Amino acid sequence: MDYDAIIIGSGPAGATAAMYLGQAGKKVLLVDKESFPRDKICGDAQGRKAANILRELGEEEGFRKLPGHNVYGITMSSPNGTLVSIDITSRDNPPPGYCHRREVFDEYLHNCAVKVVEFRNLMVADIIVENGFVRGIKDVEGNEFRAKIVLAADGANSMVARKFGLLHNPPEHFIVGTRQYYKGVTGMTDRIEIHLVKHLLPGYFWIFPLEDGTVNVGLGMIVKDMNEKKINLKAAMLKEIAENSLFVDRFKDAEPLEDVKGWNLPLASHHRKNHGNGFLLLGDAASLIDPLSGEGVGTAMISGKHAAKTALAAMESDDFSEQFLSVYDKNLWNEIGEEIEANYKLQKRGKRFPFLIDKLFGKAAKDENYRKKLEDRLPYTSGRQEMGSDEFIEELQGQ
Repeated sequence: MDYDAIIIGSGPAGATAAMYLGQAGKKVLLVDKESFPRDKICGDAQGRKAANILRELGEEEGFRKLPGHNVYGITMSSPNGTLVSIDITSRDNPPPGYCHRREVFDEYLHNCAVKVVEFRNLMVADIIVENGFVRGIKDVEGNEFRAKIVLAADGANSMVARKFGLLHNPPEHFIVGTRQYYKGVTGMTDRIEIHLVKHLLPGYFWIFPLEDGTVNVGLGMIVKDMNEKKINLKAAMLKEIAENSLFVDRFKDAEPLEDVKGWNLPLASHHRKNHGNGFLLLGDAASLIDPLSGEGVGTAMISGKHAAKTALAAMESDDFSEQFLSVYDKNLWNEIGEEIEANYKLQKRGKRFPFLIDKLFGKAAKDENYRKKLEDRLPYTSGRQEMGSDEFIEELQGQ
């Protein structure tokens, strides 16, 4: 059977692309090796990027009603343990972010997608390539499904990216993260928590609130630093919980709901090629994780939007060549590139100057006006570029 497009993977990137194409009236086959709901190891936070995409697709209302936790700000600690709580907006406004378990959030996206496209639960065994163009997929039973274009949203270990030699990231552009759900962690608020533990910089320890008193606890670290410091992430995470003065009392009566789990996060600081004759790479398959926050859902959904729009243009022109599809990379990076570049600069600054993070947080903790100034410089705002500038570093050094 022939389709206008085949999408591999029904996570945030693939489901988003499916919604755009399906709403445009295209004949789309969406495939995934998993059935939904299914767990996805993640920090479980979604922000404005996800809400904006779902608003554009007419699916925001259901998103805001999902079981989870409203997020209005962020509590951070510096390497020396100084705590600062920052709000993104006031409580009389709709929350700018949420924490939803990916099992819940991804099922919602998937269900929205399958309202407008065909879905098959199958394992892709290979890609059909004819005359240098991707023409479809084969499943493990040898069945063929053909399309004008294939959108590969098949994750950090993407089979499609590997087939075309586009999967590699240097270890300085790769994060390994852990996750463990808990009940009974005290001191939770409507802010996510990011703790910049000194010996793990530029990685961080997080505590994110979920529904019914559940919390997502995790640790993320760049592979290069992890290897150089010979750190076992699971052991490091449990050590912080057991010994760090910020966490000991809060976890005293907490109960883990699972064993520590881990996953890989390819960073957008390594701008990989994401297209070729007849195919596009989306989400983690295109290495789109934010290098500072480790967040990937928003950029994945943005890639789904641009992939769908590029596919629609290719169908209109009947041109699925690598050259024509290169507009996907251009449009995607026009939207996300400035933020990725600024956040990568901040990541490197934090690793190089941890004492300046202590100074920054120390001043913000004591000076309300400076704390409000810091709010405008967070990675979630346009002020992130100022925060990563040489002038800002000099300002902190002079304090």
